[in-house]
Amino acid sequence: MQRLRYGATRDVLETVLLALIVFLLAREVVQNFQVEGSSMSPTLHDSDFVLVNKFAYKQVDMGPFDFLLPGRSNGEFLFGGPSRGDVVVFHSPADPTRDFVKRVIGEPGDRIQISNGEVRINGQQLDESQYILSDPAYRYPQPGMPAVVPPEHYFVLGDNRNASQDSHVFGPIHQRLFVGEVIFRWLPLDAIGGGGSRDLIAIDGSVIHDPDETDVIEVRRPSPDREEVDVPTLMLGAVLAGTTT
Repeated sequence: MQRLRYGATRDVLETVLLALIVFLLAREVVQNFQVEGSSMSPTLHDSDFVLVNKFAYKQVDMGPFDFLLPGRSNGEFLFGGPSRGDVVVFHSPADPTRDFVKRVIGEPGDRIQISNGEVRINGQQLDESQYILSDPAYRYPQPGMPAVVPPEHYFVLGDNRNASQDSHVFGPIHQRLFVGEVIFRWLPLDAIGGGGSRDLIAIDGSVIHDPDETDVIEVRRPSPDREEVDVPTLMLGAVLAGTTT
């Protein structure tokens, strides 16, 4: 009888331990966040709950053994890295304890120019009629010439262009700041669905292309002493780890 009780206790402990291991592993891959603010409207709204794939932009450095890993064509990302149009979560460049959600607009080497309510990538004007709240009422960069996204950096904007603290304020973000890609919105139930990622399309209907290798434009790096501006922003609070402020 004692052996049976011991066996049952061990089974319970093994089940609990296995469940704990599965939970911790799952949390390393997918994490739950709550949206705060309106800077990604109309794609995501205040108080929406979303799932973020933290493994999507996983970076692994195996030194001389990198050739053993698949998908190493985009820097140090294991599975290709962020792409134009991805809706992503990243740590604030000024305060790593705060998390932002924005859309990737430019990849390393892309030429970015914003003026007259238009966003241009590598000379192509974006058709943003399907996912932004209003045209941007600002210029980027201020001198008016296209800015080139530096290596290992990405240019991100909120879909609510005029109420978003993003790369037009603090410049392109370094790839090490990425948390992951928003893959699913599960609350509210009447808006359940995808995370909002999409291909970026030019006004002529073509997918935005990579920059012409023959173009020679000075790379503009974000100023290290430039501070964030306190404007309405869309932040994310990790529900399982506590909500950020």
